[in-house]
Amino acid sequence: MFSLSLTSISWLGYLLLENRFTGRLKLFATLPLAPSSYVFGVLLFAVAQAAISTTTLLLLGRALGVQTGPNFLLLTIVILLTILCLCGLGVIVAARARSFSQGSLVTDTLGAGLIFLAPVYYEPAMMPRALRVFAELLPTTFAARAVQTTLAGGHAIGNDLLALGLTAVVTLALGFRLMEWRED
Repeated sequence: MFSLSLTSISWLGYLLLENRFTGRLKLFATLPLAPSSYVFGVLLFAVAQAAISTTTLLLLGRALGVQTGPNFLLLTIVILLTILCLCGLGVIVAARARSFSQGSLVTDTLGAGLIFLAPVYYEPAMMPRALRVFAELLPTTFAARAVQTTLAGGHAIGNDLLALGLTAVVTLALGFRLMEWRED
């Protein structure tokens, strides 16, 4: 989950910020391409990063003797929805940042923060009640629960997939709607 969060929010957000604040986004806007081409390229880049990092971690785990019986189809769906959801958050930050340094700081904080607030490394009961309620609504919480279930060979992840899917649609739609293709 940590790898997915960092690649989706921090690295992708950094790329989008760099494109926006170095003038590359203006170059893309002058090309005879639709903005959707840029969007799909960015998302394809994020999915490729996630595929490489997840495959590497699964192979490394197997080499180290970690016993799993993953349901690869469901795991792939979970990872894809997680990436899309977190990419949407990165796009929102990149679209609303007032400067490169501000956006970079926020994407780094968000990329790591979503993991540390989600009950991935500790039991939810260890958190204060107010923070626990907030953490249960984070996309990384849904993703972590679904990944753990699918790595154990389970199938009961319908609610987690629904939450990730809805969050992905909302964050991507909002993020790319906020992105100004022709900035002043």
